[in-house]
Amino acid sequence: MMDGLDDHPDLLSDDQNKGRSETVDLNTDTSLIVDISDALSERDKVKFTVHTKTTLPEFRESEFSVVRQHEEFVWLHDQYVENLDFAGIVIPPPPPRPDFDASREKLQKLGEGEGTMTKEEFNKMKQELEAEYLATFKKTVAMHEVFLQRLAAHPTLRTDHNFRVFLEYDQELSVRGKNKKERLGGMFKTLTKSMDEVLLSGQKDVDAFFEQEKTFLLDYHTKVKDATLKCDRMTRKHKDVADSYIKISGGFVGLGTVENTNLDKYGGRGKER
Repeated sequence: MMDGLDDHPDLLSDDQNKGRSETVDLNTDTSLIVDISDALSERDKVKFTVHTKTTLPEFRESEFSVVRQHEEFVWLHDQYVENLDFAGIVIPPPPPRPDFDASREKLQKLGEGEGTMTKEEFNKMKQELEAEYLATFKKTVAMHEVFLQRLAAHPTLRTDHNFRVFLEYDQELSVRGKNKKERLGGMFKTLTKSMDEVLLSGQKDVDAFFEQEKTFLLDYHTKVKDATLKCDRMTRKHKDVADSYIKISGGFVGLGTVENTNLDKYGGRGKER
């Protein structure tokens, strides 16, 4: 019967150096370099070895390492979010919780079905599942590492006291996740802040000079608009009069070109008299 991955920590050690050979470089500044040099997967948690190398005077030593768990990464992120000194700064999102349940379940099912397949098939499927587990594990470690490196690369976030404690304190931080009451309190605090911003946005500073100039311009604009409409109406009337004159002149031209009309009779009778 196949044992679980948690009983074989050496499964990661053979490939550990290969997995850490490529480190994400988020900053060319070498005054504070943070990486995860090692990680150990246990049944219900993952322990990350956070390695720090620095030349900053705020730290007691130039190079040191501490062991941290996922909950401590979340705690660090929450400290940044709740600190008003960092308002307006985009805080890197916390790394996701390590989740290897799917891979472990597949390995467990594979172990239960060991007697129904040949040894070659069993070993092949076992290697594939172990490779899948390792890929998920390395991705999880990389995301935790990138979170710390983003903080270390930011000129303001790197100065936070809690960040230095996270990197330097060599004991467990004994942090815990927020309970339901604390989460509701945080939601209420966020809602209150949003309502305050809405109320403040409705307030206006009255400037007498500005209001006077605004009233004058609005009145001036109204009068100019009214004068423009009246000019348009007058122009249309002038055009109508011109069109009428054109029609009258056309009538006279037409009369002048007629050779014999009834008017000649009246004209001739006048001459006879």
